[in-house]
Amino acid sequence: MNLSYASRETARERFSRTGTWGTRIGWNLSGLLVALVLCLLAGASQAQEYRVMDGPDIQVLYADPSLEPSAREVIGRYPSLKKGLESVFLWEMDFHPRVLLVSDRRSFLMMAGHEAFVAYAVPEKQLVVIDATRMGVRPFTLETTLKHELCHLLLHHHITRVHLPKWLDEGVCQWISEGIPEIVFSRGSSPLPAAVLTGALIPLESLSHHFPRDRRGLLLSYEQSRSVVEYIVNAYGRKGILNILQSMKSGVSAQDAVQMALMIPLRDLEMQWRDDLRSWPVLLAFFAGNLYTIIFLLAAVLTFLAYVRFLLRKRRYLREMDDPDQETPEHGEDRGDWQG
Repeated sequence: MNLSYASRETARERFSRTGTWGTRIGWNLSGLLVALVLCLLAGASQAQEYRVMDGPDIQVLYADPSLEPSAREVIGRYPSLKKGLESVFLWEMDFHPRVLLVSDRRSFLMMAGHEAFVAYAVPEKQLVVIDATRMGVRPFTLETTLKHELCHLLLHHHITRVHLPKWLDEGVCQWISEGIPEIVFSRGSSPLPAAVLTGALIPLESLSHHFPRDRRGLLLSYEQSRSVVEYIVNAYGRKGILNILQSMKSGVSAQDAVQMALMIPLRDLEMQWRDDLRSWPVLLAFFAGNLYTIIFLLAAVLTFLAYVRFLLRKRRYLREMDDPDQETPEHGEDRGDWQG
């Protein structure tokens, strides 16, 4: 992104000092780098390196000419995505977002701050940054990814008077984008069932302002966020989650909003969610997702038991060979009975 070495080092240093992540990972880092990008766009000497495509209420920025079809797709899909989000939340998207398409993975990672991400939003700049190299790689599509990030912009555009917990922010946006997150999950089973069985779930209070930076903790945080919001929707209906958000838009804190909308304290809601996770469907999902691992472990245990049984039988056989048989006379015993 035409960043000098000093600029990159300053960005990394600033990121390491933050210690926590805001609504998106590394807002401070991302804001700094995006600001530098936009400054380059404004510079006469650098503006020619970047292309700007304007559409109805949206602007797309990209440097690689090969991204022009993607830019047109963003502009073409935005009206329907905007209408869909407005119909769900009953909030207007009365702002003009900008979408930056990045064709270089290394440049995107410098901006995102974590290798697991494929896109992120910077609400204070009404900006969405997308790694175009990951679009079309299952399960990511440009439409679902853009929908997820626009959801972040919409939430933070309307909820400004109180803090929007990160778990709620991420959970709602995954719910809106049909469960698709903005990070790359490792192949294999979800980390959530294993965390349930081992008691390793992260308290929601710890996920209010930031997510863990290690990969496993990050994946689990996203899974928990989605699971909590889906539980609210299933147990209390869509109105339950929407009423929480509407109360927060009016300036009510998250805890009070949950109490008002669901008639239950947030702590009790979390306990209900945890109890629901211990149900048989979740356990069956865990065993199904780890079937090959479980079979391998069972085979290893059976092999070990068979080996132990073999050793015991061998030891017993050797002991029987060493002990003389009391019923069989030794050689030469009672010889006088038959001599003469």
